[in-house]
Amino acid sequence: MNETSNSISVSVVKDPVRVRMAPSPTGYLHIGGARTALFNYLFARHHNGKFILRIDDTDTARSTDESMHEIYTALKWLGLEWDEGGDEGGPCGTYVQSERKAIYDGYIAQLLENGNAYHCYCTPEELEEIRTQARADKQTRSYDGRCRELAAEAVDRFVAEGRKPTVRIKMPDTPIRVDDIILGSRNIDPATLEDEVIVRSNGMPNYNLTSIIDDAEMQITHVIRGTEHLNNTPKQIAIANALGLNVPQFAHIPLVLDSGGRKMSKRHHGDLVAVNRYREQGYLPEAMLNFVVRLGWSYDDKQEIFSVEELIEKFDLARVGKSGSVFDIKKLEWLNSHYINQLDVSARTEAVIPFWQEKGLLLDPTENRDWLEGIVEAVGERLTKLQDIVPQTSYFFTDAFEYEPKAVKKWWGNSEEKREKTREILTNILQILEEIPTFDIETIEAAIWQYTDENNIKRVAAMQALRIALTGASFGPSLFDIVVLLGKDEVLKRIPKAIEHCT
Repeated sequence: MNETSNSISVSVVKDPVRVRMAPSPTGYLHIGGARTALFNYLFARHHNGKFILRIDDTDTARSTDESMHEIYTALKWLGLEWDEGGDEGGPCGTYVQSERKAIYDGYIAQLLENGNAYHCYCTPEELEEIRTQARADKQTRSYDGRCRELAAEAVDRFVAEGRKPTVRIKMPDTPIRVDDIILGSRNIDPATLEDEVIVRSNGMPNYNLTSIIDDAEMQITHVIRGTEHLNNTPKQIAIANALGLNVPQFAHIPLVLDSGGRKMSKRHHGDLVAVNRYREQGYLPEAMLNFVVRLGWSYDDKQEIFSVEELIEKFDLARVGKSGSVFDIKKLEWLNSHYINQLDVSARTEAVIPFWQEKGLLLDPTENRDWLEGIVEAVGERLTKLQDIVPQTSYFFTDAFEYEPKAVKKWWGNSEEKREKTREILTNILQILEEIPTFDIETIEAAIWQYTDENNIKRVAAMQALRIALTGASFGPSLFDIVVLLGKDEVLKRIPKAIEHCT
């Protein structure tokens, strides 16, 4: 690839802008795919254009309806609603590539008729021999074009043998110019390009053919996608030129990298890159969008928090960097905590209810709504993810919990003398709470502090002894909030159980 300039100014954008996201339904939507969708969405909305969802399912062996609907779910959860395509349809007919084969067949016939493509009858074994020889000869091409000018007799012989041909595009022998809004202009040396297979032996067209045909058919003006597609771009331009199709403007965005500088991928990072995984854990779409947009784009290197409206207003491909961006889960957690804490108590309660229900802690969310909101208010700003509500509050719904061993050892003691003192403290607090006239925070707090101060007991020792008795852990919301929210009957039931455990 010969670079002719280091940069290219963003072209004047003419109406109507039409961009597309074209995921393959062979698995979940990953972080990189979400970022591609977001950049396309923001670019379209900024220019009052159209955002199109096209499904690239020509890999029929691996594509599934389940994956396709999971992609729909993830995009809709993020709020990236498309104008055409997907399950919405639109003026371009079907937007599912496996249903557009008749369209592709027409273009394939055109390529064969005008001599810009040819049938290749090479077997897999022959192709491997060609590749091996090319490596030995240090050739940049792994296919030597031997089927370009097959004699009729050879074709007849291959057909008689039952060989199923592929179709290859004839790559030009002159440089292919690639103008990229982000990466600049480059001339691709034709010696680095081999005749690409554009139709498999089973008759199904390949990605590079279907993609550029659909871009033309759907009047796509800009192709915004990851740099992993850079090698496809000159091939698609060559196909478009051979068919006389308009070539869209290209913009390749940098890779998303892990902390070690390796590309974030399904293969190496598993569910860590699955968008729906974050939805299931209780990340908010606003946090995910704010996090994903900063993977390659920045406004002023100062502003961290953006509303969707601000992103639409400010988004510009000129501010997309050329180098890879590191996926920092701590940054995402910080953003998510910020957005959770922006919710009022009622909205936050509504958001965490499904997580209580999923664990069987809450059967009817319409009952005791004030009590549920009281729990959420007591938890305060401790939630990083919505699912954190479960381990932080499950003791409100059930007393079937274990006492945390480290907490017991530290605060209840690991000697008989210390455990006897804990039993004494809990027994006296139990008596105080049994006799207390009003079960509210102020009255409870005053009575317990009076007991600890008069008996020269450290307040923290009494508090932690009681906290572990009621929750099983040594940390959490304010102890007196816990006492009041549990209620007198439940508190008086749990303390004797803790006393017995200390015996």
